[in-house]
Amino acid sequence: MFSRQRSILKLIHNEGGTIERLRLVKLAFLLSKEKAAPRTGVYDFVPYKRGPFSFTLYHDLQVLQRDGWLSEGDREVSIVEAPHLQTAFLDAEFVSLIDSISSRYRSIETSAMVDSVYRAYPWFTLNSESLNKRAVSKPTASPAVYTVGYEGITVDALLNLLLSHGIERLIDVRCNPIARRYGFHKSTLLRLCSGLGIDYVHFASLGVPSAWREELSDQSSYERVFSRYEKEILPRQHGAIAKVVNLTTRSASALLCMEADHNYCHRSRLGAEVARQTSLPIRELREM
Repeated sequence: MFSRQRSILKLIHNEGGTIERLRLVKLAFLLSKEKAAPRTGVYDFVPYKRGPFSFTLYHDLQVLQRDGWLSEGDREVSIVEAPHLQTAFLDAEFVSLIDSISSRYRSIETSAMVDSVYRAYPWFTLNSESLNKRAVSKPTASPAVYTVGYEGITVDALLNLLLSHGIERLIDVRCNPIARRYGFHKSTLLRLCSGLGIDYVHFASLGVPSAWREELSDQSSYERVFSRYEKEILPRQHGAIAKVVNLTTRSASALLCMEADHNYCHRSRLGAEVARQTSLPIRELREM
């Protein structure tokens, strides 16, 4: 069980064993804003219909229900198994921090908590279903060829990064858009992007064949594969590249692959070709 899942069990336990999902999300968000909270124990959030939201948290609630730790109703979640069996693995200082959050907000109604979060963190009002509560406007990205890798971050962190930089379209250039980690499988990523108003398209033909990746071990092997990519794939994909060029010039788009470091990803070579054809600069989102 992940530390973040254990923190959820602890938060629910502190509320008497049953909690409204909206309240749980807001408590988890407030916990994530504590500087002393370990990053492995908290969730990332995106601006959504009722403020900060975590798709990963909701996924973990389903996992905890599947594994028999929780039961879920229409609006509430309840503990089934005694959480101390798992929360005992949490660091003592982190447990104290969770208890502090629970104590601080125990007497505050959920609606008041939501309003408080809106006031303190206006960015997360961006997609509020209540238009009069939106305190910020969508950022506008400057023209560029944007690229991004999701290695080492959650899908919520990725989506928030896209929104915060004004990216309107995600161009997935993985050959096989599957992933073990939640959120990065093609169908899931398409659904999550759509819910946030981000267009999603996939170009499998612009990816690196899986068999080629078996050769990767060090910088020189990466260079050999990328050189081969430039010689064997890019020249044969004029149509797909033309579509990417068109999409990139129409609205702010980001080329997506897995590797965090673009120097170890073929998107750097594809991005260079798109930049050559558009005369736009290349911008790696996680370096901005």
